[in-house]
Amino acid sequence: MLIAGRPLDPAMDPVFHPAPRPRAACKVAVVCACYNRAAYLGETIDSLLQQDFDSFEVIVVNDGSSDPRVREILDGYGDARLRVIHQDNAGFVQAIRRAIAASQAPFIAIQGAGDVSHPQRLARQYAFLAANPEVAIAGCRYHNVTKRAGSDDVRRLGKCRNPEPTAAEIRRGNPFAHGEVMIRRACYDAVGGYRPFFVNSQDKDLWLRLSMRYRLCIIEEVLYERRIFAADGIAASLKKTLGQIAFSRVADRCHDERLRGLEDSVDRYGVLALSRLPRGAMTTFRVARAVRQVVGFDAVAFDELKDVRYLYGRWNYVVAAAVYLGLTALRWRRRPKNEAVK
Repeated sequence: MLIAGRPLDPAMDPVFHPAPRPRAACKVAVVCACYNRAAYLGETIDSLLQQDFDSFEVIVVNDGSSDPRVREILDGYGDARLRVIHQDNAGFVQAIRRAIAASQAPFIAIQGAGDVSHPQRLARQYAFLAANPEVAIAGCRYHNVTKRAGSDDVRRLGKCRNPEPTAAEIRRGNPFAHGEVMIRRACYDAVGGYRPFFVNSQDKDLWLRLSMRYRLCIIEEVLYERRIFAADGIAASLKKTLGQIAFSRVADRCHDERLRGLEDSVDRYGVLALSRLPRGAMTTFRVARAVRQVVGFDAVAFDELKDVRYLYGRWNYVVAAAVYLGLTALRWRRRPKNEAVK
């Protein structure tokens, strides 16, 4: 059984299997949890192996990918700096925890599967953390590249954030893309690392816990390319988006409880923390915004909104349904006019 918020215990983690330790200690361990996306995985690995840095290893956990090409691609590399772990599907958090547990390096660089790191990324982030021992996380600027089937990629520079984001800013909008961060291992271990409870928003929960003890910083240099996959990303599914809002709100509640000197809901209640989901105006706004962003002018099955009622109660269900119906009506008004019948 897993105890949320506690350091990883190999005897208690069902997906943990010891991996061989590297012969020589590295300064940075790059960890990546991948599931499918075989078409982009080679770019990710190549961008890491081509880093302008002299002491790192790359640990990739293949989290039970259904596409056999993922195993073939990963096993096809002969670089000693790359270590691959294949496992049954256990979810992102369990996979990334396993990758971190298999490493020894004092600094951990997260890498999103399908994303690309610029050649200077590890060197810049390592130098920054080495020069600032009070900093737990070094992020960076990045490009968002939206991948759409049958159309050109959409490339935009990520929003410019405060170079030293506060907990309040993290709660308003996560300043880190997640895949671009480097974390000081001692700080990660001190707060208990990623908590298995969080299926989504696991990064936000970790940033908030770290922010109570350490500084978090963003390097003002573009060192990363974040890929957004329109077909299978969180933003493509109303169910996934609503789940992300739910876990994000739990992270907010836990932060408030810790500020009051209390044991937070996840540590105290485990999976039952979701039953204490915060409600109110902020939740209503986020739910309505999710429906607007995901649905847009495209009709979806109205039954999908039942997840709103289950997670957020009747009031948010009514608001979400109103937004859905309004968007559907607007789409109907904007439909192309039929050609005149000859």
